Amino acid sequence: MQHKKTGQRDSINTIGFQDIERHAMPRRKTEQPSARAKATRRKTYSAPALEKGLDIIELLAKEPEAISLKEIAERLQRSVGEIFRMLAVLEQRGFVRTQQGTERYQLSMKLFQLAHWHLPVNVLTRAAAEPMRRLALQSGQSCHLAIHSDSKMVAIAQQSSYRDRNFSIKVGAEAPILTSCSGRIFFALSDDAARETLLTNIAQDGGDIALAKKISGLEKQIRASKILEMPSNQIEGITDVGAPIFSHSGTISAALVVPFLYRKDQDNKTRLEETRRLLLETVREISMELGYEEL
Repeated sequence: MQHKKTGQRDSINTIGFQDIERHAMPRRKTEQPSARAKATRRKTYSAPALEKGLDIIELLAKEPEAISLKEIAERLQRSVGEIFRMLAVLEQRGFVRTQQGTERYQLSMKLFQLAHWHLPVNVLTRAAAEPMRRLALQSGQSCHLAIHSDSKMVAIAQQSSYRDRNFSIKVGAEAPILTSCSGRIFFALSDDAARETLLTNIAQDGGDIALAKKISGLEKQIRASKILEMPSNQIEGITDVGAPIFSHSGTISAALVVPFLYRKDQDNKTRLEETRRLLLETVREISMELGYEEL
């Protein structure tokens, strides 16, 4: 993730969303078509390119192994030329990937991720905004909220501390899932199916499988302590202190991380202990706001 140091106090930053309703023009009342008319109209719609793309996705979803362009064309009873461009676009958009070292195609994790995003980003950032402000104010440290996206962690909100000199990251910054605090929390606490898919993708990309399996073993530790603390893998002098945020279904939705900055004008050991306590209170509050109930 990209980091920034600043000498100014910042308000919370989040990935932006337009408030459409506030600016919407009054709607004119129009006569609604009958159900039969709607059904008839739907039957006349045709989007050949979209249909080809969906056919490819459905085919790859049913295939246990990666398959070649020629095999895809044969099974869909279409020409290679018809399939080639559509497959190229699906790969560019991240829905399809090639097996490392081959020209064989398979689905990526993207559809899985979209299907399992239980919470829209705006719901998550709204629930976290005020608790994050209090955390930054009381701890004197900045914090950021990160979610999983396309095998990376992405910062969707950050809150700077009130101090003249503080350390924070930019909204939209990305970090590797295996080496970042937020990524390790997400990986360790993901369900078995999601973790298995991540492991497969890591292996195909030539990633460190031994490290991935070691991180999987952190699940019990993180669930017991409800926190992960580690030296930053990017910046000297920073200790990342992170904790998971859960949705109403009990699945992990995000990780809240405090990049703890050591200062010469404070008792760092005491401040770090206090930061841990405040972080746990904050993630508990956010999770409860999202409907999570602790067992």
